[in-house]
Amino acid sequence: MIFGFSGPTKDVVDFRSISNAFHPQVIAQCSFVGNENNPVPALKDAEGKWELRGHPLRAIRVTEEELSLFAKLLDEEGTPAAQARLPQVHSHPVLKVLEKFAKAPMRLGNFKGKYFPSEMFHEANAQRDGIITRQQEPSFQPSCADEWVISGPHFYVGNPLSKTARTLCKEKSDYEVIDLESIPSDYLPRAVYRPGDENGDLTAFYDAIPEWPKPQKPIRTDSGWQPGFWLVADDEVAAYEALLGEPLKRYGIETSRPGARTARQFGFFSRWEGDVEGAVRWLKHNGLERNAQAFTRSFSDVRLEQAAPSDEQQKYLPKPLTAYSRFMVRDMCQPSNERTLMGALMPVGATAINTARVLTMLDKHALIAFSGFCTSVVADFYIKLKGRGHIHNSDLASLIMPVKPEICDALVARTLALQCLSKQFDDFYEGIELTSSRSHMLHSVFDGTNFTIELRPRLRNDMQRRLAQIEIDVLCALELDLTEEELIQIYSVQFPVMKAYEEADEYDSRGQRLPNTSRKDAGGKGLRDARANHDGISPLTVSWEIDNGNQTVTRTFYPPFRHVDRIEDYRTAYRVFAERLGIEINEEEVA
Repeated sequence: MIFGFSGPTKDVVDFRSISNAFHPQVIAQCSFVGNENNPVPALKDAEGKWELRGHPLRAIRVTEEELSLFAKLLDEEGTPAAQARLPQVHSHPVLKVLEKFAKAPMRLGNFKGKYFPSEMFHEANAQRDGIITRQQEPSFQPSCADEWVISGPHFYVGNPLSKTARTLCKEKSDYEVIDLESIPSDYLPRAVYRPGDENGDLTAFYDAIPEWPKPQKPIRTDSGWQPGFWLVADDEVAAYEALLGEPLKRYGIETSRPGARTARQFGFFSRWEGDVEGAVRWLKHNGLERNAQAFTRSFSDVRLEQAAPSDEQQKYLPKPLTAYSRFMVRDMCQPSNERTLMGALMPVGATAINTARVLTMLDKHALIAFSGFCTSVVADFYIKLKGRGHIHNSDLASLIMPVKPEICDALVARTLALQCLSKQFDDFYEGIELTSSRSHMLHSVFDGTNFTIELRPRLRNDMQRRLAQIEIDVLCALELDLTEEELIQIYSVQFPVMKAYEEADEYDSRGQRLPNTSRKDAGGKGLRDARANHDGISPLTVSWEIDNGNQTVTRTFYPPFRHVDRIEDYRTAYRVFAERLGIEINEEEVA
């Protein structure tokens, strides 16, 4: 709930706003003087109940300056300050975080033309058109990534292999959590959709795969010709060569590569004048004599030249979207849930229904760094504040693009280790180079584990994954120059469900998270019952059924069992990374 206070009508905007007030006494306590140095209460107290205490830093003064900030961050470009949406800004520290978001030098939207968002297949229309077919009795087991049609439940925050469809999968809830430590290196989850129509015909499926970037003829500019790739079919090669007066060089990726079956061949032209396509048709159908009188009468002004593309120009070669390494986010979201921005990397070859919004970029390193940023609570905080029920392309475009080199490298290393969980994701490592030697190592400040990127580590252990994600949160905070307390404030305020889960979680001595009833984990009740008479010393083995009784899971947990403290871990990671990156900490801000 938001309370605004104002007096008589004024010519200028100037009022106080208190958000998340769950009792009238909160308003009164926000006026108390003398307790400004006490911690700002979060949404819920230590017992998980709604916080009923106020604090002077909870009352936000809103002027045209603040409204301009809100309009810049949360509304469409060009929205006047007076028409800005009023977000639920919990406290002054949260307002300071928004100011730092506004100062960020680079966002995804700044890379216009170098990234491509897509919804791929509309769930209902694609079935109607024979692009994909629903298969739920039994669900479909892909044999390669090209056959994997991804749905929303398959992935979660920083985990592309979060759940697999049950053998009988009729409802959205008919999915099982994947035990990452037990899967084979070539693992792919079961799905409820398979490519092609009911008869297995893949024609419509392949026709529906987008191609990006779009073919582009050379364009004349003030500084000369801007070259481009243009489609040249097999039966047009001879005509193009006659027009060029030399052998044609075509460019394209091998159709045998994952996701590349629909790849086409393109010429790279540096000059294009006159009716080139008409000239090619004439030569194709009337003989290849360019000097023929009939040809010169109609096409005397045609000029065509080709060139060899540079490495940078080669990035603009049109390719099937499935041939790219990509990032995906769930389309639907709920700000009151544990997480709102739920995204993960997507393997080459895979497709998706429109419950997943798919993103690719020309620069793979930038894509991985951006995907790492998107898995942080820092990015999620921003999306939660927008209060929407869907993630739109405009939301992605407004998210921060990390630019600090050492932070980008550290994000890339951790993102690869967290998300490239099987051989299906090996393409993400191709061509990736880290410029910072200190970020070249994936180093957990908590357990001393070291991984080099060349070893292609796969973080499957629960505790290692948790710690790496904490490091990502801290690195993203440092990217935006957030203080330690600002990071902790947005976690405590905007993520009460996540905070409650963290406080309930326990881990064994081998880093396995114990299933619990707070998360409604499979096996949570059985483990709780087994612990009632456990000696607390010997290994504890528990079994439970999954997949509607088709499978039995048996797990052994090794004492001692311990709880975790995410806030304390944030403090540790923040200080270590600040020191490593040479960032000075203002002790007054973190006291």
